[in-house]
Amino acid sequence: MNEDFQFDLIPYVLTHQRNVEHLDLDVDIGEEIRVLCVEEDQNAEFCAILNRSNQQAFGGPDSMGMPLWVMLDCAILPSAVVGFMVHSDEAPEEILEKLDVDEDYDGYVPVSEYCACPTVEPGCFSGFSLHSHLVGHGIATKTKALALAIYGAKTQIGVTQFYNPAIRVHVRFGAMEMIIHRPSVHTYPEDSFVYRLHLPEKEQLVQMARGDDVFGHRDLPEGMRWDFDPDNEVMQGRLARHLQEGGRAWLIPPGWRANEDGCELHMVLD
Repeated sequence: MNEDFQFDLIPYVLTHQRNVEHLDLDVDIGEEIRVLCVEEDQNAEFCAILNRSNQQAFGGPDSMGMPLWVMLDCAILPSAVVGFMVHSDEAPEEILEKLDVDEDYDGYVPVSEYCACPTVEPGCFSGFSLHSHLVGHGIATKTKALALAIYGAKTQIGVTQFYNPAIRVHVRFGAMEMIIHRPSVHTYPEDSFVYRLHLPEKEQLVQMARGDDVFGHRDLPEGMRWDFDPDNEVMQGRLARHLQEGGRAWLIPPGWRANEDGCELHMVLD
């Protein structure tokens, strides 16, 4: 974790004490992993800051910001929130202001987080939140890799939006197979899709968490390459028909790229 920062990035795991024995904390990324238990009163303010961090990243309570009860019910109790934090004495002033941290707060401030829940399929986790307030340093990739290694995940499913730059992070873990196009059971169905990833082995995830490697699986599926414009309804219709007729579609690196009209997704159709 050699970064050109004026502070120390410390990996954390926020969970319930009963979950600790089920998490793989024997992950060597060069820094001690701090375990924070939600039932301990001294961690209450950290949890509050973490929730404000998520709200900032996802548009607040009127958009896709995570309510506090969801963070507890769906992330901490059945699983764990994993990320990196810095001590308040070292945290950049802009982050302290953004997260509304009290001037007299003496503790850790989360600067990234990822959370995923185990599913009924053994080894498969449903990821539903990833963000980093330190842009341009690969922290989001390291955060997701660390979490998946700690969970012992083999595969991952999730929902994301066509316009979400985080696709560039997700696709580093392997080709993202689109399994539901525009899911009707979603707050923003027209903008969303469901994907599935076959994850790298733990050793590779640890390498990614350390920053020694950027990509997991490098093998790409065979098929027709396609630069997909999510604003093009003709393309959206073609993609929907392809999947309905039994075809398969993957997003491949670099996955997402901004352009003057919006963005384009890099895909393979089979």
